[in-house]
Amino acid sequence: MSSSGLPQRCYLAEWYRSELTEELLDSAVTKLDECVSSVCAQGSPVRLLMALAVPDDQLVFGVFVAGSEEIVDRVCREAGIPAHRLSAAIDARVPR
Repeated sequence: MSSSGLPQRCYLAEWYRSELTEELLDSAVTKLDECVSSVCAQGSPVRLLMALAVPDDQLVFGVFVAGSEEIVDRVCREAGIPAHRLSAAIDARVPR
């Protein structure tokens, strides 16, 4: 359970980028963070836990925690970078 009392799950968003640079990743994370804040302010809790780039495979992954896949999809679309693939209810561990 989240602090809001609603169940939260992890979701994996995938983007395929042929020209993957550090600047592109920084820009994407900034846009996603802004949209996360906006969506949260509208009452839909969501967090971007991490973004991971795999340049040799032209892939970017984003791990989110949210109440639904639709919320993550909304964040990505509002950021202007809709996920090419969105996997629901993945299991993720982030060491502290």
